[in-house]
Amino acid sequence: MILLLVWTWVSGCATLNPGPRRENFAPLFIYSEDEAREGKAWDVLGPFFTSRRDTRDSHLAFRPFFYWQGEEEKYSRTEYLYPLGKYERTEREVKSYLMPLYSTSKDLTQGEKKERGFLLAFWGETEKGESYGGFFPLYGRLKNRFRKDEINFFLWPFYMDSREGEMRAQSVFWPFLTFYEGGGREGFKFWPLAAHVKQENSFEKYYFLWPIFHHEKRYLYTDDPTEINMVFPLYVSMTSSRRVQRSVLWPFFTYVHDEDDHYTQWDVPWPILQFAQGDDKDIYRVFPIYGRKHWEGRQRGYFLWPVYWYIREEDDQYKKSTERFLLLSKDETEVWKNKGLEERRIRVWPFFYYREDKEGGVYYYWPCLIPLDYEGFERNWSPLFTLYEYRRTPGGDSESKFLWGVYVHRQNAVRELYELSFFFTLYNAEDVFYFSFLKGLVEYRARGRERALRLVYSPWPIEWAIPRSILEARRPLEERGPTP
Repeated sequence: MILLLVWTWVSGCATLNPGPRRENFAPLFIYSEDEAREGKAWDVLGPFFTSRRDTRDSHLAFRPFFYWQGEEEKYSRTEYLYPLGKYERTEREVKSYLMPLYSTSKDLTQGEKKERGFLLAFWGETEKGESYGGFFPLYGRLKNRFRKDEINFFLWPFYMDSREGEMRAQSVFWPFLTFYEGGGREGFKFWPLAAHVKQENSFEKYYFLWPIFHHEKRYLYTDDPTEINMVFPLYVSMTSSRRVQRSVLWPFFTYVHDEDDHYTQWDVPWPILQFAQGDDKDIYRVFPIYGRKHWEGRQRGYFLWPVYWYIREEDDQYKKSTERFLLLSKDETEVWKNKGLEERRIRVWPFFYYREDKEGGVYYYWPCLIPLDYEGFERNWSPLFTLYEYRRTPGGDSESKFLWGVYVHRQNAVRELYELSFFFTLYNAEDVFYFSFLKGLVEYRARGRERALRLVYSPWPIEWAIPRSILEARRPLEERGPTP
């Protein structure tokens, strides 16, 4: 094998191959050139090492440890031990992480907002230039995180305070003891024994021995506030002037009535039997035999769950339908009505995966051992377990590969190529026919009137030309010119 590789490479200058240069010694390595995109590609040891570079972008992979993709100054992405580590740079942001060691991010659209973390340490800067940082759980300060303007902690959970606008909360041994003040809010929580918290023109609630005894008033800023009374789980009541919801032994037995939507619901008991009817709403459920929920243009349902269930949603611009089988298999379609685009994904786990994207490209492979629809898994892990794959570009160019390139079939509008590793190659174009056995042990090319034959890797091929009259006689009658 080694002698064959060396001799084939040395005598490669005499090859009769008329197409873009390719050297297929799969699964050891495959080298190919793309004239249209001025690209070169290497695949070494099947899918483990990959290098591709052309006028559009570049790829470099050492699966599953490392994958890099870049497009000049516009975009760069590096994934390592995916999904544990990632670095990504776009025109809008720069972010990276290696779980659980560190993470960084920089938002280039908001005054270069920065954020970094290493193990339990973190530090950053807001878009206004305000600095924050700390070492969890000893001491720290956070800005604009977790929906709070500011969070401070010391020996967490011993002490923590937070601020949202003018509202402040102080906790000692969080979440057991918390006090609220400012911004119209006041009260305390001594969880789970008792609490009383109220927000001016918003809500007021009490509880005792949470979650058993609870009383609350919500939406006090409206003309239709809601009152909640609960002795959990024996009885739960949520009432307003337009809506009533009552439960006994929640969540098993529930009654709901909403006058605005003319909606009535019964759970007797949930989730086994559920029935509801209203304006553009209905629910029928006999779990796990059959279920259907229609809710303002969205539908969910199942039959013999988890054998089959579906989710559908639709509006004037967009439509999505997802049908799942046995948890891990699915058929999903998305339609962008205003753009006339459609995308479909089919996964029959663990057998195959099929995708037709909205630009018209097609991707298919088997087996499909990773039941996750994330491009990161598709780049880093799926090629290691894929025996056959097929790709077709929106322009119609296609490629099939079996056993990581041992068998290859490539086709476009003007060329077609068949390869069986280094054993056999057949190439056919508009005016060219070529085949090779064992990379030059026997090699033949026909181009127009010219013929060439190469034997036993000789650097001196035998060449001759077919008389024009013989070629004319071989042409079909309908292709010949008029008879004089």
